[in-house]
Amino acid sequence: MSFYEEQNGFSEKQDSGTVYHTGNGFYNPYIEPLWKKEKRLIREAGNGIGLASLGYVALSLFAGIFYAIIVQLIFPAANIHGSLYLSETAEWLFNLFIYTVSLLLPFGIYALCLKMPFKVALPFRKAKADLTFGGVLIGLGMGVLASYVTSYLQIGLEAVGIGITMPEYEVPKTVPGIILYVIALTVAPAFIEEIIFRGIVMQSLRRFGDIFALVSSALIFGIFHLNLIQMPFAFFLSLGIGYLVLRTGSLWVGVIIHFINNSVAVAFEFLYPHITEEAYYMANSVYNLICVILSVIAIAVLLGKYKDMFRFEPSKSVLAPGKRTVYFLTSPALIVAMIAAVVMTLPYIYLL
Repeated sequence: MSFYEEQNGFSEKQDSGTVYHTGNGFYNPYIEPLWKKEKRLIREAGNGIGLASLGYVALSLFAGIFYAIIVQLIFPAANIHGSLYLSETAEWLFNLFIYTVSLLLPFGIYALCLKMPFKVALPFRKAKADLTFGGVLIGLGMGVLASYVTSYLQIGLEAVGIGITMPEYEVPKTVPGIILYVIALTVAPAFIEEIIFRGIVMQSLRRFGDIFALVSSALIFGIFHLNLIQMPFAFFLSLGIGYLVLRTGSLWVGVIIHFINNSVAVAFEFLYPHITEEAYYMANSVYNLICVILSVIAIAVLLGKYKDMFRFEPSKSVLAPGKRTVYFLTSPALIVAMIAAVVMTLPYIYLL
């Protein structure tokens, strides 16, 4: 039984009066036209992802309450004059725990409700070495492109008197704290966010077409970074990573690209206080240039070897792309989730 049949409760056996459609399973055209069934399934997917996103937002919002409860229960001595103090190690362990649970729990429930087989939701299969290596280089180039898009957006907003910022974390000073800090910003996002967005979310939407799944998952990924600096960067990078995951059939390429991009950002963060501003921007420019050159070479080589490198599988959907997008984005739970994300973005926007 295929995933598309399983998640919609269809049997492999054709019932009387029903016909089969790839991506929508068996249906009775006399009871429910195929376009109407697909609209319903898209809305259900939108509501499911919306509810999972709201779960993520809720768990993130209440992290402070969880923090206080856990500290009081496990580290009662940390309550000093009415304030809670933990060691850097304990604090970053807690941050890692909240981050992991707030993403994996709601989206894991979404996957379970769809009855997604593990290998479908998380395609950690072995991919061709040339596609993986070339894909990583292309992904690094996409990261540079995404960073320039973000920079121009920031400059444009500043020109009209709007400033944007993003959450900042104090770099730990102890060795265990630094190790956990690096893990929290590099290893954890590389695995967890790829599992959620290029795994569960994108794979669950592929029955409505690969382009639809790619763009929709990238949009969700961007919006729920919850600030206007990371939103466009995450969206454009997600388009590149998502396509490469589709092309290679493996999440590994996404994990590697995500890990390298985040690791470079963290490395530059540690480097900044120790060199001049001119040297910092020169190093950043050289890195960007190298990534772009390697990306162009990788694209040329892969196009020479795979003529269909940048082609999508034709969609089996009966709905036009615009209608699929509208039905998805107007799912009630997803609308509420996007409103919540916008509200959480507001503290990082200010007037100059």
